Amino acid sequence: MLAAMRSCALTLIVVAVTAADSSAQSPPTFNQDVARILYEKCVSCHRPGEVAPMSLVAYEDARPWVRAIRTRVAAREMPPWFADPRFGRPFINDPRLTDAEIQIVVAWVDGGAPRGSGGPPAPPSFVSGWRTFKNRPPDAIVEMPAAFDVPANGALPVFTLWSPNPFKEDKFIEAVELRPGAVDAVHHSDVTARTLPAGTTLGRGAAWPGGPEVDFVPVYADGTSYNGLTADEAARRAALRAEAFRTTDDYRLLFYVPGGGFQQFPAGAVKRVSAQNALAWGVHYTPTGKPTKDQHRLGLWYAQTPPAHEVITKRIGEAHIIEGKEFVAQSADAEFPAIPPHAGDWRITAITPIQDDVTLYALWPHMHLRGKDMTFIATYPDGREEILLHVPKYDFQWQLQYQLVEPVHLPAGSTIKAIGHYDNSSGNKNNPRPSAPVSWSEQSWDEMFNGWMELSVDKDVIGRGSVYTLATPKNDRVSLGIGAGPPGRVFVRDVDGSVRT
Repeated sequence: MLAAMRSCALTLIVVAVTAADSSAQSPPTFNQDVARILYEKCVSCHRPGEVAPMSLVAYEDARPWVRAIRTRVAAREMPPWFADPRFGRPFINDPRLTDAEIQIVVAWVDGGAPRGSGGPPAPPSFVSGWRTFKNRPPDAIVEMPAAFDVPANGALPVFTLWSPNPFKEDKFIEAVELRPGAVDAVHHSDVTARTLPAGTTLGRGAAWPGGPEVDFVPVYADGTSYNGLTADEAARRAALRAEAFRTTDDYRLLFYVPGGGFQQFPAGAVKRVSAQNALAWGVHYTPTGKPTKDQHRLGLWYAQTPPAHEVITKRIGEAHIIEGKEFVAQSADAEFPAIPPHAGDWRITAITPIQDDVTLYALWPHMHLRGKDMTFIATYPDGREEILLHVPKYDFQWQLQYQLVEPVHLPAGSTIKAIGHYDNSSGNKNNPRPSAPVSWSEQSWDEMFNGWMELSVDKDVIGRGSVYTLATPKNDRVSLGIGAGPPGRVFVRDVDGSVRT
């Protein structure tokens, strides 16, 4: 009897150990382990109708791509993220997989990518393609005024269509999303709420110099299209550039780039869609080999609590140091010196002094094909420096915005710098012409240097009365780029959006 009991006990131990070994050897499954990771980190792009080349929502979608998934995930190439984790603070939109999540994905693929029992968790909810914010779809959806016919081939410049503002009163928004109609044909885009250029009304004219005629562009009384002004109209071009420096940053609502196009703001912080402004839709199309139509849509979520601070988008750069020498613009339309041929580490530093206490919410580097890296540094009044963001390997194909989990307070007397390097050498695989100097424009074959930041001025409390006091600018550039008043003068803007000078 005792021997039988011992034999039975030994059998149970063996069975238990075998079961434990079997469990330890069982690979992760899609339904129980992997789907959760994909839903949290990947399907905002990898879903039907979005920019990614394949959907990863269902097991049947993901299964043919498992080897590619393993390769890109193990190399930390996907999801795309370029901030150096050694510097800066946590970001809301950081999509990186943890080490444990990477191990799960790799083990799943190596184990044969099994489906698993039962079903996967519920995927994220997208209402008619829109994200849901606080469990609700957008409160308002605004369409680009007309669809644009994107040709099959050729290079299209950046251009802007304008639409009347659909709102009769200012709208304060706590989240915003911009969605192209033809995601594969859009390189980047943005929507800005601003006044029409002086002396123009909306009409029909050239989309860009020498471009097709379209509706919804500003047209002067003599029939000239604002969009169609050419570089040889020097006086008017200079005036336009001076106006652009002063006004285009004020009410920029959102940038769209692949993988982006959605932004939310902390409680009490909002962006304002001023009823007195038109909406300017700036688009840069990249033909795909077949003709297509695009019509962007803008989704707005209205603030559900009383707003306190207005978020503005500001380009860093009241002063510039280029290759160790201060750059002083002699006119409003002056451009940076060209990047020399074969220059492998050409440096620009842009500096903005902070003249009032501000709160910083997000940072965004923007360069083109020779862009190499960009670093944002805050210097506090006590001399302490903090690297807010370091992007060591800038990628033109992934122009990400970096949204802070906890906003950063920059007291008056601080400065913020954006430091960037360019590689115009043959060692840059993206460089189309290493032997040529590189000029500056919005076209991707030229270069840009924009260190963007989103901030609010602490003393500007919505509903308290007059807001925004600005110092006299240098070179026709406003010191903080806030508001829409006349250049070179101190002004305030009332709660209704009007400017008092």
